[in-house]
Amino acid sequence: MNRLSNQPTVVHILNGLQFGGNETLCLQLLRHAPKDVHNILLILNPDHQEMLPLFQQIPGLSIVFNGVSPQRRYQFVHSLYRQFQVWRPQAVLIYPFGIHPFAGLAARLARIPFVAVRAGNPPPQIGVPGRWKWRTLLSISWIFNIPVYSCSYATHQALATLMPMPPRSFAIPNGCDIDNIAQRAETSRCKAKTENGLVIGMVARLNTIKDQATLIRAYEQLCRVHTQVELWLVGDGAERARLEHLCEHLGVSGTVKILGRRSDIPELLGQMDIYAFSTTEDEGFGIALVEAMAASLPIVASDVAACREVLGNGEAGILVPPQDVGAMVKALETLIVSPHVREQWGQRAQARVSKHYSIQTCAQRWYNQLLAEGGYQN
Repeated sequence: MNRLSNQPTVVHILNGLQFGGNETLCLQLLRHAPKDVHNILLILNPDHQEMLPLFQQIPGLSIVFNGVSPQRRYQFVHSLYRQFQVWRPQAVLIYPFGIHPFAGLAARLARIPFVAVRAGNPPPQIGVPGRWKWRTLLSISWIFNIPVYSCSYATHQALATLMPMPPRSFAIPNGCDIDNIAQRAETSRCKAKTENGLVIGMVARLNTIKDQATLIRAYEQLCRVHTQVELWLVGDGAERARLEHLCEHLGVSGTVKILGRRSDIPELLGQMDIYAFSTTEDEGFGIALVEAMAASLPIVASDVAACREVLGNGEAGILVPPQDVGAMVKALETLIVSPHVREQWGQRAQARVSKHYSIQTCAQRWYNQLLAEGGYQN
């Protein structure tokens, strides 16, 4: 872990290395980091290492497994404090919102110049249990002077309804490697399909924040008329068994493919004809939605704050009321029956993502903020 004495250091903290939004963003930021920055990736849970080979390919990246559970709070804070004293980074970026009180305390004890946390999801809706926990976390962020950088303006605004945000908090929208995704998707698209059918796809974790169930119900209705359509659900999670049972109950198990976690997302996007993103108001951003836009796919998405933001209030994709099966059916059918309409919506999606969501712009904003607040001057 040797570095030049004048080389700035940034520590990135992740829970684990399973496929997910935090992990994907971290991977992209590290891949597009300034060349003069020494990055250290600190992993808190060594049990999940699915993405480890991808991180190991990043030149100059130091990967460290902490090994002390955050549930052992005193030991956890002490272990981080000792590591921060050795590394002396200019900045610490904590990706899992909720662990930052303990990691932030360790950084403050070690006199690290700047500590920030990322918020990847909005707090629970009013009336839903748990909002007080989020308010408590924001209060601690105030105490330890930890800015909260939200993944979208919608998430930032939702957090601000709990209480005033800590100083210097604002949104840094996610981004993706647009050119890489577009190229890989197009290469996959150009390969001849073995079937003549049309594929509707969704890439997302199978959890309660998403709403694949509404999409499955809409698909079942579409199948009554459009018998050559398949549905691909890419992802895994706690809701998988329930969704599989729903497919069996509706009689669509044969044409709904739940593909699990995959590392070839751009190639899968290239084999899709329509991208559907059925989700809830708890959606924070939807990086998979941006990746689908980069692949020039026509999009149907739930009309929730995060999707409205990403799709420009319907400029780059069709928005339908959340959990509205009939509206989802109607929007998907519009795209199924018209290749020309699909092409038009795909072009709009690609134009918007190129303008607003490149990973180069996203990474530059992150590192400019981390290094400037950390007191580093080149």
